[in-house]
Amino acid sequence: MANRPKKKFFYHIDEVCDRLGLSLLDMSVLVSEQKIQLCTAVARLYVEDGFYEANLDGKVLPNPEEQLYVQGLVDLKADDAWFILRHGSQMIFWLDAGQDRYRRLISMGEDDRGYTVIREEVGVRHEELERYTAMEAALDDAETGTKAGGRGSQPTHAWDAARLEACRFIYFEGVPESYGALIRHVQAWFAQRGGKVPDESTLKRRLRDIWVTFGPEAKQRGKD
Repeated sequence: MANRPKKKFFYHIDEVCDRLGLSLLDMSVLVSEQKIQLCTAVARLYVEDGFYEANLDGKVLPNPEEQLYVQGLVDLKADDAWFILRHGSQMIFWLDAGQDRYRRLISMGEDDRGYTVIREEVGVRHEELERYTAMEAALDDAETGTKAGGRGSQPTHAWDAARLEACRFIYFEGVPESYGALIRHVQAWFAQRGGKVPDESTLKRRLRDIWVTFGPEAKQRGKD
């Protein structure tokens, strides 16, 4: 009997982009808008945990609670994660600790000036990926008017026909050089029909599974 595959707890950023049908630039936008949380793995970091509280003058001040070592997956602040995706690496001095809380790296000596994170070590937790995909599914349902029991208003766009057009285009013309090229083709198809043209982010959600299936062929072709 074959062994069951182990559950993944961490997905590398490239794998996340492939699963979601997004470019690295798309992902950096989502990160900057705090729509998805990135993380990295650390062996042993000394940090100070605390919370923010307003004093009598209305100033928000940090209130330390404890100092401890952390290891394993830790969440990155949005601005640091964005910089890492766009520029390849970043020296960080803070970790994301959630609303109204903070987690600050503590310097242990003269040469200890933060912790450098590189893009190859960044990704997304399993739970966060599930949360994000569920959020996107909810957006799709809201856009099409879907409700429990299958009832609701008529969809704004002819999505079944659009997906069929994407498959027709790939079948007869070949896999386009990029996901963006496929999106632009379907946008032009909507425009030719005289209807409302969906925005790029909506189309990327709707056609993601098609690109995840056929996109690797375009990547392989680019290496040949």
